[in-house]
Amino acid sequence: MKNFFEESDFLKTTLQKNVRIQRKPQVNTIWHWVLLILFGLLAYGTMTQQFLLIALFVAIAAIVKGPMMLLWGAIYSALIAFFPPIGIVLSIAFFLINLGTVVKSWRISLTSAYFYLVPLLGGIFRAVIKNEPNYAVLIFVAFSILGLHFLLNWLYKNNSLSRTLAWSIVSVPYAILIMLLPTRFRRFKSNKKLKF
Repeated sequence: MKNFFEESDFLKTTLQKNVRIQRKPQVNTIWHWVLLILFGLLAYGTMTQQFLLIALFVAIAAIVKGPMMLLWGAIYSALIAFFPPIGIVLSIAFFLINLGTVVKSWRISLTSAYFYLVPLLGGIFRAVIKNEPNYAVLIFVAFSILGLHFLLNWLYKNNSLSRTLAWSIVSVPYAILIMLLPTRFRRFKSNKKLKF
C-alpha cells in the first residue's frame, strides 16, 4: 500500500506550513518547577542530604521501572533459553538502540550532568571550606538554579517536554546504579571464590 504523505512533496510541505502543534509553554508547567525545586534542594543540601535525595530518586524510579525490567528480563531470558543464537542478535539490537538513544539525547545527558554534578561540586566545596557564609551558599544556589533554568529552556526549544524531561533527569541515578550493579556482583562473587 502506498504512503501518499511520503511520496507527495506538495502534501508534505503544505501540511508542514499550515499545521502547527500548539503546545503549552513548558516553562509554566509544574514539572519545570519541580525540577528547579529539586535542583535547589540538591544544591542547598549537605552531602548527606544530597545522597538521601538521590536515594529517594532511585527508589521512585525503581518502583516505576522495576516491574517492567523484571518482565522484559523474563522475556529476554526465555528467548535466550529456547533459542540461544537469538541472544547475540538481541544483544546487538539492544546495544544499537541504547547507542542511538545516547546520541539522540546528548542535550538531556548534558542537562542531567549539570543537575547532579553542580550540587555535588558545591557540596564538596562546602565540605572543604566548612565555615562558609550563608549568603555565599544562597548566591551559589541562585546562580545554579538560573543556569538550570536556561538549560531547560534550551531543551524546550529543541522540542523536549517538561514531563518527560523531568522523568529522564530524576531516573538517571537509577540507570547508573543498574549499569554498575552487575559488575559489582561479579566482583563480589569472584572474591568469595578466592577466599575458599
